[in-house]
Amino acid sequence: MNLSTVIIPIIVSTVLTALMIPFFIRLSYKKRLFDFENERTVHKGVIPRLGGGAFVLAVMITIALSLVMVKPDNYDCIMIDGPEDMVGYGGLMCSVILIFLVGILDDLLTLNYKYKFLSQLISAVLMVFVGGVWINNFGGLLGVEEANPWFCKIFSVLLVMYMVNAFNLIDGIDGLASSLGIVVTLVMGVSFFVTNQLLMSMLSFVLASSLIVFFCFNKFGKVEKHTKIFMGDGGSQTMGLIIAFLLIYMSKQKGGESVDMVAKMLVFSFCLVIIPCFDAVRVMVSRMLRGSNPFVADQTHIHHKFLSLGYNHTTTLIAITIINLFFVVSNIVFMESEIGVSATVKMNIILFFDVAVWCMIQTYLNGRIKRFKGR
Repeated sequence: MNLSTVIIPIIVSTVLTALMIPFFIRLSYKKRLFDFENERTVHKGVIPRLGGGAFVLAVMITIALSLVMVKPDNYDCIMIDGPEDMVGYGGLMCSVILIFLVGILDDLLTLNYKYKFLSQLISAVLMVFVGGVWINNFGGLLGVEEANPWFCKIFSVLLVMYMVNAFNLIDGIDGLASSLGIVVTLVMGVSFFVTNQLLMSMLSFVLASSLIVFFCFNKFGKVEKHTKIFMGDGGSQTMGLIIAFLLIYMSKQKGGESVDMVAKMLVFSFCLVIIPCFDAVRVMVSRMLRGSNPFVADQTHIHHKFLSLGYNHTTTLIAITIINLFFVVSNIVFMESEIGVSATVKMNIILFFDVAVWCMIQTYLNGRIKRFKGR
């Protein structure tokens, strides 16, 4: 296995996505498969919403072709756990197929959220219990290190479902979900590559390259020229599922790793997804406090707040990306600093810091919105 093992799949996924998106756009216009305007949307006109179908299929085809090329005697060169990692890949692929198909059905037929929730649950169970990818050590988070395996697996299932919904909910303006996904997958791809985990690096970079192509159509495409397309639930949920797989795989304790190393990996992995994860918690809690269904969409997400202040989609995208980068940089810098405390203690300090900063950001935005509407 060499560098071409990663580069060739990147090229294949890029080309496939670039070919598939125009096809899905034409199909959408022919069959009138659009995302129409309603009281919750922030776009104008009718826009195809099957973009996820294009980049997910491109990723799955590329990964399938790449796995066929991997010989069993090369497992130890590209994966930490050898054949066990291939089992994890198999669990992921089964999960992806299920959640993708249900997501596409939702894009076409608008399913009840209960069916989506069930598909997320089954997909998460397949990944954790069949694929064997789960958080097996909490690194001292809130005082917890090792725990009962069943507790860890159930927690991991809930974490996967949570991240799937987090990326689904953050997909509210052009380019936001895909840009956050691009940052995560590029960083994870580099991290896996430098640690010689080429199979996981390949998955990360393949998804990143497909998302970059999708981002161009989603952000810069024109409705009148029939070049614009949305990700849809099929895309956002599947992207969230794959990202959850990558983050959990990176974070799980592997043979010989210390608790401090686990703590570092947990911070490194999950600081990349603070924006979608924190926003999902805030939105769902606020809905429940209002007596609303936490799974019924509204306009209370962070991107809606920026839009309420009069910012356009591009400015909102840039602002949220900057906030996300602030969390990433500050968390990693503090974790790597020499302040005389263990990584476990640093991780807990970071958690409280992130929550406090997030609350301050929300308080600031809410105050500005009140003043803006009171003019």
